[in-house]
Amino acid sequence: MRLYTYFHETTDGRGPSPPHLQLLLSSPFKRFACHFLIKFTSKNNTMSSSQPATADSGYITDPGPLENTYTSDPSLQRALAWYLPSATLQSVQPHLTQFGAEAISEQVREWSADAERNVPYVKSHNVWGKRYDYDRLVTTEGWKQLGKWGARNRIVSAGYDTSLGVDRRTVQYALNYLYSPSSGLYSCPISMTDGAAFILSSRINKLPSTHPFHTAFQRLISEKDDHWTSGQWMTERAGGSDVQNTETWATYSPLVTSSGSDPLGDGDYLISGFKFFSSATDANLALLLAKTPSGKLSTFLAPLRRTVVGGDGVSRVVSNGVRIHRLKNKLGTKELPTAELELKDMRAHLIGELDQGIVTIAPLLNVTRLHTFVGSLAGWRRAISITKSFAKARTTVGEPLWLIPMHLRLLADMEVKHRGAMNLAWFTVALFGVVEDQTPSSNKLAHLPQPGKEAEVVFRTLTATAKAVISKMATAGIQECQESMGGVGYMDEADEPEFSISRILRNNAVNSIWEGTTNVLASEFVRFLIKKDNLKIFGTWLDRTLTLIQSVDLRNTLTAAWLALRARFTTQDPASTVADGRRFMFTLAWILSGALLALDTERDNDAVTAEIARRWILSAEGGVGEQVFHDIVTVSGTASATSGGEEHLQWDCRIAWGVDLPANRASGHRSLQKAGSKL
Repeated sequence: MRLYTYFHETTDGRGPSPPHLQLLLSSPFKRFACHFLIKFTSKNNTMSSSQPATADSGYITDPGPLENTYTSDPSLQRALAWYLPSATLQSVQPHLTQFGAEAISEQVREWSADAERNVPYVKSHNVWGKRYDYDRLVTTEGWKQLGKWGARNRIVSAGYDTSLGVDRRTVQYALNYLYSPSSGLYSCPISMTDGAAFILSSRINKLPSTHPFHTAFQRLISEKDDHWTSGQWMTERAGGSDVQNTETWATYSPLVTSSGSDPLGDGDYLISGFKFFSSATDANLALLLAKTPSGKLSTFLAPLRRTVVGGDGVSRVVSNGVRIHRLKNKLGTKELPTAELELKDMRAHLIGELDQGIVTIAPLLNVTRLHTFVGSLAGWRRAISITKSFAKARTTVGEPLWLIPMHLRLLADMEVKHRGAMNLAWFTVALFGVVEDQTPSSNKLAHLPQPGKEAEVVFRTLTATAKAVISKMATAGIQECQESMGGVGYMDEADEPEFSISRILRNNAVNSIWEGTTNVLASEFVRFLIKKDNLKIFGTWLDRTLTLIQSVDLRNTLTAAWLALRARFTTQDPASTVADGRRFMFTLAWILSGALLALDTERDNDAVTAEIARRWILSAEGGVGEQVFHDIVTVSGTASATSGGEEHLQWDCRIAWGVDLPANRASGHRSLQKAGSKL
């Protein structure tokens, strides 16, 4: 009853509440505080009863509903306020707020639960044993509705809204951040659809208006229910990430006359081969790699089905040479149909220059990698929200879990790590707009690279870095959230997706694998930076950015770390550098996130943001995991972010909950309660 007594005594006819109580009773914490006090006092009365519990009575934890995923996320709001002009932010804020409410609505939860319960399956033959004109991939209605919901909310089209200018990618990925955790993994085909649209958008202006790529592009960015999605088929049994080992071949074989009335027409190439891992198997079209007779790779676009007209004049939809060999059984992403596909004379259009497949399809990978780390961050944030909702409702050893010092420290640590990753992510997203438009940011932010070669080098470095590092951080962070809830965190209820951290963990685990494993990306990262003058260009930008930091302690610590890392880049032989690729990449991510946290702090001198930056940089409390050069990251690790003890706990509470720590707070153990001890 100690917390109740504290609240009662500080508000019982004694004038204004103390500052910490004013914070606690202010929005958005007021509802939680009142909800908790009522439940805490009544549950303590229940626990003192001598009546035995039953299946329906006794102590039952009852977390309140999750809050609007936009308005309850200060990290996202800070990022958007930094990278979007105020007028743009004001114009999109009503949509973000509405979308954040829909993301946790009963309707969306029902669709998500339906997609999880009823996994996809394939029907290839009818009851008489006759093969269908195309394999029927059966997906649930909930899955389909989640896709339509996303399209209506512009999760692809916003990225091509020219009225938003250089800021359109920041707006688009903000929408995807809200969409992803509630999408039932429809965010996966959306990422590939966006990638395909991006490749087409850079080419259609050079094509005649009658070219089928115009139709494909418009359908991919459509906000209507009949929008198209695209697959991305590169992985094969022999190749994996080494796409040069592709066993799929393309033969030039144009038709003399059109064979039907398909909106994409008839491609000039026939493609045959076997794709071992194709997500978004229910897509309308796919971008894929295949070898031409030269033995080199080219990129192709092909519809999965075609409309043909028979001799009787009747049109029908048939497979475009695609046979589903089998659907994959996976640890997670069970809602998402992933298949092995056999291609036999699949009609396809060449995209880009012949035998320049890697160059052509590479921009798609940048897009899908951004979707991957934004989705990882969003899933991580949802897991933190669930964990904090549980902590609000749960009592243990007679005390509220949200105030127990060790749990409070854990929640603060989660927030520090997530904030560091958020800063790295939204910087990279904003930089995408600069690279795409070849123009400076609308806000003329000094820490963003200059358009042109500098921006391209930094962006190319960060797409690999952010995808690898954030995906790893998120998986570890989500697991920590699961563990913090004990046994109930391990439950996996398909009918309650809003509280299933297990589902989030299963689905997020793949983000460290697809679009390049950590090792693949680390190798790519190192090889890119040591190539030509890329390290020099990147270093010039980072040197300039570090000088923008006003805090001497923060600037000096990060500068020393960067100088040490750059020296190691230039003194080690290439083979050793590649072998240490993970450590190079993760250490750079720590430096960059720290620099961005420091600059974020100095925008408005927000005290909580400043404490997060100090913890990340001076105490290495945030960090990006164990895969760093510890002698570099911890070179200043003896410096404490705060004086420790009581002050550190106070900041834990401010970071985790946005309020001061109550004076008569929880101790964390009955032995300490009896002794009247304070940690």
